[in-house]
Amino acid sequence: MGLRWRDLEAGLERLKVEDHGFFMVLLNSPRGGVESAQRSAISMNPILHGLLLVGGKSRRMGRDKADLAVRGEESFRDRGMRLLGGVTEKASLSIAADDERSYEIATLPDAIFDKGPLGGILTALESEPGTAWLVMACDLPNIDEETLKLLVASRDVSAEATCFRSAIDGVPEPLCAIYEPAAVEAVRKAVEGDRLCARHFLDELTLNAIDLPSPEALHNCNRPEDMEELRKREASGSTEKAVTLEFFAKLRDEAGCSTKPHTTTAATAAGLWDELRVSHGFTMDLDTVRLAVNDEFAPWDHVLVEEDRLAFMPPFAGG
Repeated sequence: MGLRWRDLEAGLERLKVEDHGFFMVLLNSPRGGVESAQRSAISMNPILHGLLLVGGKSRRMGRDKADLAVRGEESFRDRGMRLLGGVTEKASLSIAADDERSYEIATLPDAIFDKGPLGGILTALESEPGTAWLVMACDLPNIDEETLKLLVASRDVSAEATCFRSAIDGVPEPLCAIYEPAAVEAVRKAVEGDRLCARHFLDELTLNAIDLPSPEALHNCNRPEDMEELRKREASGSTEKAVTLEFFAKLRDEAGCSTKPHTTTAATAAGLWDELRVSHGFTMDLDTVRLAVNDEFAPWDHVLVEEDRLAFMPPFAGG
């Protein structure tokens, strides 16, 4: 056949396809050549690129989240690009259509103005037809290479997307997911119809959804309180504190109790609330819950100490 085993090994390594799939393509190729087999294998297993979403307005944070330092001097932007570059062929930065800043890395400006994450995903899918994209939000301080490797290893190219299930409500997470080329039509229709909620959009795709290896892996930093929790933990470590929790109204019903002792490694009340959302399945976000500490209303950046008594109250109707 004039075909060397070394050629096969190189082709398999470069394409990262399963032996069986590669050899079946090879045997069915008109000339049995490696080059022909490689082209067919690529079409069966689309090449995977990375896309880091940084085009949001960061309204709740009050400044561009991508510029903030996380775990040392590395910014969310640089950390995200490094992680994506480690598990994909190449990574690009998804930026807003009107972002005129100069970057030293590959960028993909949104082709359509102000369409949120789906606009960035559509731009990527249309920019390189036939390419799959591992899409990730920039504000995920707990995401790591092992979590991304699990997502890539679990990839199902016959589905339109491979994603994680939320640790809070089990709903598929859209902003750390792999979108296959076949998803482009559904994304385009959603953007054109202004159906821009990324979580709801996933209901329109055929999905391969997997469990998160860590409940906190996709916790994001949306507010200054989230960043304060992150910095406090980095400074003091994850020390355990015994506190008492009190729940009122809807939260009492969701918790199944009105008061309970609790041991936490959170540094602030905001960090504790995110911890409780995961462990108790609370559906309310921090913005809609009122906090009291030791019988006094308190801000969410309250630093926790041993024997704190924290009360969590949802909005109450009436004056």
